[in-house]
Amino acid sequence: MANADDASTIESAKWEVLVATARGAAHNASGLPNQDAHAFRTLAGTGVVAAAVADGHGHVRHFRAERGAQLAVAQACQCAERSGRLLAALGTNAEREEFARETLVPSVVEAWRRAVDVDHAESPFTSAEEAIRAIAGDEPVIAYGATLLLALLAERWVVVAQIGDGDVVALRADGAVEVPVPADPTLDGQYTTSLCQASAVSSFRIAVIDHSATPLLALVLATDGFGNAQASDPWPPAVGADIVSMLRSHGSAWVGDQLPTWVERCASPEGSGDDTTVVLAVRQS
Repeated sequence: MANADDASTIESAKWEVLVATARGAAHNASGLPNQDAHAFRTLAGTGVVAAAVADGHGHVRHFRAERGAQLAVAQACQCAERSGRLLAALGTNAEREEFARETLVPSVVEAWRRAVDVDHAESPFTSAEEAIRAIAGDEPVIAYGATLLLALLAERWVVVAQIGDGDVVALRADGAVEVPVPADPTLDGQYTTSLCQASAVSSFRIAVIDHSATPLLALVLATDGFGNAQASDPWPPAVGADIVSMLRSHGSAWVGDQLPTWVERCASPEGSGDDTTVVLAVRQS
């Protein structure tokens, strides 16, 4: 998990996870930190990899959004750890989707809210923070508002749960590029659904990707700073095809070396100017 500009990697038996994150130019100018966060781990005894990306809200009401994003990815991966064996034991993808919706997502939201309560109890709002909270009469949890993208990647299936903006792009070994998570009709480019909302559990969108017949080559999880920096609209087909081509031509190590540069360009004034984080999970052949 990180909020500074960096790149990281882990490997499991089936997946290599490449990550890069950069603080947006707008945050550099205003003195705000990088409010994105990421975490990833191989779930013990399953071979399943969990990867999570969160984007803390930039509005002044969400003055602890950086911390909210960090707590989101940490709690998401911990809940995935507890759920990995159960998901792997299920027989069908329909059962995995139901489990994600009825069990995994509620556990993530509950764990995040508990972690927020602990953080607030251990570090009460300063007088300045309390003044901001009091203007709108917000509950403390609002200060920690963040989006979340969580993926559990297995040999033959991938489960994705998402609340808020950001993007999930699936790249098939045959070159097909898919956007598996249903669109959120409430997103308008200004407002997003959030972990801090009372309706968080029902606002998650779920996707199960079956790649037993046509395997995935890679899965992209990205905060909205990445997609908003792309020239193409819609951008996933063109960008996804480029990533497939580069993985095939140069390999994952080379792509991992380039990823920080791509992310920094997206976060720059010439890109979106927003904090940008990309997790690229590459399936090992």
